[in-house]
Amino acid sequence: MKRSLIILLLSPLLSSAQQTEPRFENDTLYTSGGYKIYKGQLLHLARGTSDAGYFRFVKFHPGLGRNDTYILENSTILVSKLRNFKNSGSDNYSIRVTGTVTYKDGKQAETDIFLDFEKAAASLAGQPGELTVPEGFRNRQLQTVAVETKKQTVANDTKKQDTPADIKKLLVADEIKKLFDLYKAGALTKEEYEAQKKKLLERQ
Repeated sequence: MKRSLIILLLSPLLSSAQQTEPRFENDTLYTSGGYKIYKGQLLHLARGTSDAGYFRFVKFHPGLGRNDTYILENSTILVSKLRNFKNSGSDNYSIRVTGTVTYKDGKQAETDIFLDFEKAAASLAGQPGELTVPEGFRNRQLQTVAVETKKQTVANDTKKQDTPADIKKLLVADEIKKLFDLYKAGALTKEEYEAQKKKLLERQ
């Protein structure tokens, strides 16, 4: 009896200490921090964490032919569909989200994005994450990883801030890398990857 009581009292502590892996079940995404994303939910985006204001963990689907993610600042997205849940390793989880975006000026449009939800929800050096979630749903381990990633990115960007052309090359290179990651994860075909890569290179 006493043993059963001890186990019962310790159960909440043991369960809270366990690391929960992100998963996608019954059309609902569960993050490692316990936050849920589902059809009909309103996602709140803050500001892109790159120095230029671009979102690093929210990317437009290549089919839209655009990469100006800075326009998503302080916008909301009403989720209509979730699909293509992926784990490409090193805590790089992503999911494809389609829905209706309402920009900060009140205008609305249909959108299609890839959301690196674990990193988007993590704080960077004390600054809010790109995806606004309640404090209790943030993954502390990922916050540390995100801070280190931010430091490394800032250090790399500092080396190339001489001209707008250099900044543009950095942004294009980053977009190509993201496309390649999506291709390797199976979210894009080789033809789609090559076509979008060609479009990005032509913009330089």
